[in-house]
Amino acid sequence: MELEKICFEVIDILHPIGAYIKEQRTHFEDIVIEKKGVRDFVTEVDTTAEKRLVIALKQILPEAGFITEEKTIEQSNEDYIWIIDPLDGTMNYVHGIPVYAISIALQFKGEIVLGVVFEIAHNEMFYSWKGTDAFCNGKKIQVSGCATLSDALIATGFPYIRNDNRTTQIANTLKYFLDNGRDIRRIGTAATDLCYIACGRMDVYYEGFLNIWDIAGGIIIVENAGGFVSDFIGTRDFYAGKIVATNPKIKEAVLKGVALMPE
Repeated sequence: MELEKICFEVIDILHPIGAYIKEQRTHFEDIVIEKKGVRDFVTEVDTTAEKRLVIALKQILPEAGFITEEKTIEQSNEDYIWIIDPLDGTMNYVHGIPVYAISIALQFKGEIVLGVVFEIAHNEMFYSWKGTDAFCNGKKIQVSGCATLSDALIATGFPYIRNDNRTTQIANTLKYFLDNGRDIRRIGTAATDLCYIACGRMDVYYEGFLNIWDIAGGIIIVENAGGFVSDFIGTRDFYAGKIVATNPKIKEAVLKGVALMPE
């Protein structure tokens, strides 16, 4: 499998689809928005972009199956599976905040072997594949050298569905990182958070209550940039919806904090 060739073919298809997403935001009043939940939106842009991605990715690797956020194609369980988030950061997009991304991963028998994240508004293409480095717009990237949690800029996110138990757990974890870290950011797109860890802009990202399409594309990018990625207990059950991404120097201090949010 020529992963490098496939990666650049994916990049080629993301440029025009990203341009479509960005252009549609210029006449937002015409976009149809639906609510999947109180705080969870989907627009016709999400679904149209996903359909275009599926068509293009089928041409690159016809034998692959799909896991997609908007479920515009029946989910499948082939050896190769494309994992697609056509518009990560829909809430940002709806509110006109220019941070949103397309996230694509290729999984082979349960292992992510390729990831591409296109942060559209800033025209930044992050990508990597198994056995190589991580890149942004053709330049090699790497995680920060932050040596202590007290010097770390931390990113997180919050679930769409909230209840008293979740809110308490989130608050306890936030307090730990507020007390022990430098500062906290909430960017609003997990795919972008992971890429910002990979290129050293932030030092820690953690979040629970996610879906695999939110994070799959960014996982291999962080790891191939020298980062540490796990779930909240230090293993790799990413389908459970929990993720930690940081550099190896401070991973133990980070895992101590996320242990306060076990569910």
